[in-house]
Amino acid sequence: MALYMRLLLLVQLCNCSIDVCPSSCICSPMKTKGFIVNCSSRHLAAVPELPENTIKLYLQHNLMTSVPQGAFDHLVSLQEVDMSENPWDCDCKILYLKNWLESQPVQINLANVRCATPKSSSMRPFQNLTGNEIIGCQRPWPIQCKRFFVRDLYLIGFAVVILIMMSYVVQLSRRLACRVALTPIYRHKISYNESHKSK
Repeated sequence: MALYMRLLLLVQLCNCSIDVCPSSCICSPMKTKGFIVNCSSRHLAAVPELPENTIKLYLQHNLMTSVPQGAFDHLVSLQEVDMSENPWDCDCKILYLKNWLESQPVQINLANVRCATPKSSSMRPFQNLTGNEIIGCQRPWPIQCKRFFVRDLYLIGFAVVILIMMSYVVQLSRRLACRVALTPIYRHKISYNESHKSK
């Protein structure tokens, strides 16, 4: 018992992780620290628990339709991934996998990762699929957002009307200032002409 406790303490102190290969896959150690995890053609309907130090991952030719949120977030050492030839269901749940695959700086042939269902997306590669086309992801605006949007439109319209009125007032004040400036000159000319005539 004491020996077991010492080993456990040693593992915790060196911050080591003991990775276990899934029973449905074949794991081959690489020269560098890590595994090649081959789960291809195993009739898997779900992603198995994968070792953290997976370097190459092969999940092609299975029966997987979706992947749980965060299923691959712990795989930080990946260098190669293949998930082609699976009947992926491209509803809103597939967004995690699509975004994860597109964010990976590793060798992935996204052209071969295709939707099987629904019919509108059948055989479309993930890379050509937009969020608006994925079934169930087109969410209507919440009522509060609509209310704020309408309020903002009213405020913008009101601001535009105020600006138009202010520009009109500025133009009107310029005309009035010009008339006021011209009036004394005009009166001076009239008085000069009258005095000249009287002479």
